[in-house]
Order: sequence, then structure tokens, then C-alpha cells
Amino acid sequence: MSKVLSVGIATVDTIVLVEKYPAANERVVALQSIRAVGGPATTAAVTMARLGIDVTLSCVIGDDDDGRFIFDTLKREGVDTRNVIVNPAIRTAIGTIVVSKSEQTRAIMVQPHSELPVKPANISDYEWVHVDQFGMKAINDWGVVRGGSAKLSIDIGYATPGLNSADYDLYAPSENITTDVSTAAQDKNIVVISQGGEGSIYSDGVNSGSVPAIASEIVSTLGAGDVFHGALVATQVWGKPIEEAVTIANAVAGLSCRALDGQSGIPTKAELTAFLAGARS
Repeated sequence: MSKVLSVGIATVDTIVLVEKYPAANERVVALQSIRAVGGPATTAAVTMARLGIDVTLSCVIGDDDDGRFIFDTLKREGVDTRNVIVNPAIRTAIGTIVVSKSEQTRAIMVQPHSELPVKPANISDYEWVHVDQFGMKAINDWGVVRGGSAKLSIDIGYATPGLNSADYDLYAPSENITTDVSTAAQDKNIVVISQGGEGSIYSDGVNSGSVPAIASEIVSTLGAGDVFHGALVATQVWGKPIEEAVTIANAVAGLSCRALDGQSGIPTKAELTAFLAGARS
């Protein structure tokens, strides 16, 4: 059976790298431009597949070229697509992203859809259900709650109505929401907050601390947070203790920054093992 169900939105992104953002009415030369699959839960699923985790993605795509691009990418990456729904009535979600090389930031423009994925008939088979902001709405609609057959994990970037840290076994908000991990003690869960280049802070209610970011080549930090969360769920499947789990997630996210898009730089499990061995020596 699949160990993880990742639920959320899948997008096709056009990503453009520039030296610096243009001012109003200014023209700049693009250093690089690529087309890639994105979406927080989708990128997390690809990360888990690269790390050898048996993962299924639940999302909705359109019956169009972008939808087929997503489907083909997921199959190539080894993500189980049995719960990817193709809906001819919608257009696949798309994004346009401009990455500033000098500022190491990005501007993201998206055209999402509002179609929630359907609850899988075999949801009780999964050990973990991982959601993004869109997936949070889906599992609420499905009636899936903490304490059921699967543990719940969330990657959430922005304050959202109804968001409650106690609803998740693994609560991983962005620093835009909070930098307080002390709720782990009262909610009896794991709280991890990535702070980008500053590293990550964590608590499991007993052990608390921080782990620095790795030193690595940075082409783009696009998708690094989503990669971090996918790796973090992988460490839970592996049964890693909290400090080691965050160390691994930091390494996977840092290595993913080698590429412009949020996925092609994600390491395989063998690459991760080699990197960690080198870091310890």
C-alpha cells in the first residue's frame, strides 16, 4: 500500500530567471526560462518519490496540454497517479514566476481553479496524509480529521480561516504565520518552521531546537519550502527522531536550490545519503 497521500493543487509554471526585477515599463533580458510542474503538495509528492517513498498524489487537472504535462511528469517521477482526476470542464492551474538572481526572491502569479479532489475510496490505507492550503480544504470537505487511520501533515504558507495547529500530527507553517513552536507541547504534535537561509526551528513537545541551513549553490529558492515539507514527511515514514528529521529536510531543500525550478534539483535518496556522509566527515 502507499504510505503517503499528498493532497493539493498541481500547476504548470513558466519560470523566468532575471538578474533583477524590472522597474515599471523597463525591459530586462531573461537569463533562463523553463516550464515545470509546481504546487506545494505536488512538489512534496515528487520529493517523497525521489527519496524512495511510496506516495500517491490527489489533485484535479484539466483535459488539456498542461494537464497531460503534469500527468506525464508525475509518472516519470514515480508518483502514483491513481487519484489524479482529469476534469474536462476545467482548465489546468497555471503559474508565471519571475525569479530575481541578485535578490534571491521570486514573484508568483497564478491562475488556479476551484475544483477539489474527490475523497479516495482507499484513504484508510495510507499512513500519512499531507496537504497544502488547497488540500486542507479538501480533507475538511472529506471529513478527514486527526486521530483517524492516517496521521495528518500540513504545509501552509499563509494564515487561512479555520487553520488550527492541533488538527495536524505534523504542523509545518511558514514563518509568515508564526515562529512559535511551543504549541507542540499543548497540541501533542510536531511543529517545524523553516526560515529559509536561517535554518529551521522545531519542537515535538519534549525536544526543541534549531538546525542551520546547509551551505550550497543557490540558483533559485523556488519550491524549496515545498521540498522541505515533502522531505520532512519522508523522515516521519522512516521513523527519524526530530532533530535528525529536520537536518535531513534542510539538506534536501538546500540541494533543491541548485536548479531554477522547484523540482529538478531535488536529490535522490542515494544523493542525499552521499551528501550527509560528506557533511559528517
